[in-house]
Formats: sequence, structure tokens, C-alpha cells
Amino acid sequence: MTTEQPSGGPSILVVEDIQNHAEELVGALREEEYEVDAVATAEDAIEAIRSKSYAAVLLDIELPLGEADSPIIPNGTPPERAGIEVLRYVRRELKLSLLPVIVVSGLDHKPFWPTMVDELWTTDLHVAAILTKPAAGPREVICELSRVTGWKGAMFEAFRADDPSYGED
Repeated sequence: MTTEQPSGGPSILVVEDIQNHAEELVGALREEEYEVDAVATAEDAIEAIRSKSYAAVLLDIELPLGEADSPIIPNGTPPERAGIEVLRYVRRELKLSLLPVIVVSGLDHKPFWPTMVDELWTTDLHVAAILTKPAAGPREVICELSRVTGWKGAMFEAFRADDPSYGED
């Protein structure tokens, strides 16, 4: 599923295979006037990043791979590592080391999660943030996107009205 709607804000790619999660994020981001594309597989994520320049990527880690005989995603990659392989390809093959990637994942309850987080923070895969679902809803995602893109949409301004120190580093 690829969706695109032009607007005035930075261009964001949402990589999420669970349709209601994707729709919730896409809707909230469009309300903030981000330009949003959404894809549901590792292959589609790589293709989208190859074909368009994004201000940031929201990346789920557990994803369907896409094509069975992918030359990009290593054969035998388990779905819970597909997002890592997308990130590895983006960093090492596409050489997009400065593209902000925010991981939004529900794998925090899995025994391998601490090792995976360590890999995301301490290797050349570096991520801008790691948010866990369902605790990280649209508000937290928008906060992180505002931080990495500098875009201050309506929701950001509403948070700021409630707390004048909101968004200050």
C-alpha cells in the first residue's frame, strides 16, 4: 500500500505493515501538514527511499520482506529483523548516513530487544530515536519528528500552548 498526499511540510516515509497503525500515523502527520508516503514491506521501503528524498523515516522493525527472491534483503531474514536490514541497506548501500530514521516498534517485550537496541544505537545503523508501540502514539512521534526535522505543526503549537517550555532543547 503506497499513499501520497502533497502538503506544505517535510516529506516523511512511514514504514508500517499493520494497517490501522499506519493509518493512525499517516492521519496525524497529515494533520501536522507533513507530506506522507506509507509502505508496508521492507522491499517497498527501500524502493521508496531510493526514489524520493525524505526528511525522515518512521521505521517499524518487524515487517514482511516483500518479494521472495530479493537481491537486497538477505535470504532467510526473519520478519523481526527486516527493518534492521532496511536500515543497513539505507546506511551502507545507499550511503544515506544523515537521513533521520525513527524506529517505532512493538518488539520491546521480546528477549532479543536489548541486543537489537544496542545494535541500533552503537553501530553505523544509528537511529534518531527508538519509540515503542503502543506507548508511543502520534503525539510522541510528532514530538520526535519536530525535533529531527524542525517542523512545527499545529499539534506541536498546541502542546507548546499547554507547556511553554515544550520543544526547547
